[in-house]
Amino acid sequence: MSNFCLAVQDLRATTARLLFLFSIRTSDVDTGALFVCSDPQRPLAAARIALDSKGDAHFIYGRSYLRRADAFALDPILLPLSENQMRIPRRTDGSYGILSDAGPNAWGARVTASIFRQRGKPLPVTIIDWLLAASHHGAGCLAFSPAPDVMPALRPVPASVSQLNARLLQVVEALAAHGDTELDEEVLRLVSPGASLGGMRPKTVVVHNGVEHIAKFSRADDLFNVPVAEYATMRLAYLAGIDVPDFELEHVTDRMVLLVARFDRDAAGGRQHYISAKTLIDIDVLSQDRREYRTRYSYAGIAESARGMSDSIVADSQQLFRRMVFNILVGNVDDHLRNHGYLMNRPGNYALSPAFDLLPHLEAMNTPQSIGVGAYGAASTMANALTQCGRFFLTQDEARETIAQVRQAVSTWRSVFHEAGMSQTDMHTLAGCFEAADQAERTAIAFAKPTAAPAPD
Repeated sequence: MSNFCLAVQDLRATTARLLFLFSIRTSDVDTGALFVCSDPQRPLAAARIALDSKGDAHFIYGRSYLRRADAFALDPILLPLSENQMRIPRRTDGSYGILSDAGPNAWGARVTASIFRQRGKPLPVTIIDWLLAASHHGAGCLAFSPAPDVMPALRPVPASVSQLNARLLQVVEALAAHGDTELDEEVLRLVSPGASLGGMRPKTVVVHNGVEHIAKFSRADDLFNVPVAEYATMRLAYLAGIDVPDFELEHVTDRMVLLVARFDRDAAGGRQHYISAKTLIDIDVLSQDRREYRTRYSYAGIAESARGMSDSIVADSQQLFRRMVFNILVGNVDDHLRNHGYLMNRPGNYALSPAFDLLPHLEAMNTPQSIGVGAYGAASTMANALTQCGRFFLTQDEARETIAQVRQAVSTWRSVFHEAGMSQTDMHTLAGCFEAADQAERTAIAFAKPTAAPAPD
């Protein structure tokens, strides 16, 4: 008997065990099967999930999966390898930890809803409905099916970047503004892989030079050229010593599209397991005084959450400090916990993923960071960053040196943005985001000027 048939039999038994432990009838529960697709050609049945009447998810690994030498915990903290049933609580924002990491967010939900309306199908309701509706091009290696004997419906390889066209960009802009936009078959084929993606910006998945990329588009209501700005910001990040994926700008008629190589895919199409910092931190409701911004709900909290599951914890922690400083200096205040994460490089061992979603935000001058920076919470200052540098395995001198390096790179933002093709008008619009970096550059120039010789007596 094949390994898949054995896994199916095992997951059927697991389903019965889950429902028995659940003490409810099958007809009263929303269930699904979860597959690990490290090799998309050979999906591996791993677990069952079910929702109870309160909306919480209940999870149980299949015994065949647990017996595998390469089995790994999908969430090393909340879902350790065990035969026991485990609970994934529905968080206040409607998320479900690792399940939501693999599923759509705002943009993916909008694409899915538009497709379902066009096809006259009822919209997904529960997290399981959304996961089953996904095109399985989301982050990481997980996929879902309604039952253990139903292989996950992995969609075909996405289209080539050369197939992006003006019609697609027009429809994407319309879809970003109005969720009921009609999608023709050509556009549907190009945009549907984006139904599994997170974030709020319009995007899809394409193949470029044989590798999957995220194609990120502009919106009609953008106040500046966002694809060019993100491209230039990623160039600054690279200059600042930050690990970023490969990226480039692509002209599609008169528009620019940013292509970012998927760091959770390899050249052969293999998929790496991914877990977001939001899932690792797992804080549902913050205290009224936001004390968690000084402790776990912070960059240092992200670094500390990975201890015990990584053999690169020192390097990753120092990289997180560098990213924190960079985000402050470029005005990226949308640095929330879903915009950081870890990739599994071997079963049970993780490393910090490359940085992504790096973009200045116009509200930066009046808005703190989205997560904690130091002892003064989310305050976007270098003084605050230095208050807890020890949590990143840095001395004060080492932290100051890192800040100096990042400031030096970011101080070149005008030339980098100009070389990327950003207009003078857009650079003027964004100038306030870089005020801290510009001030540092002005100070450095002033100190570098030679003092005048004293007048003779």
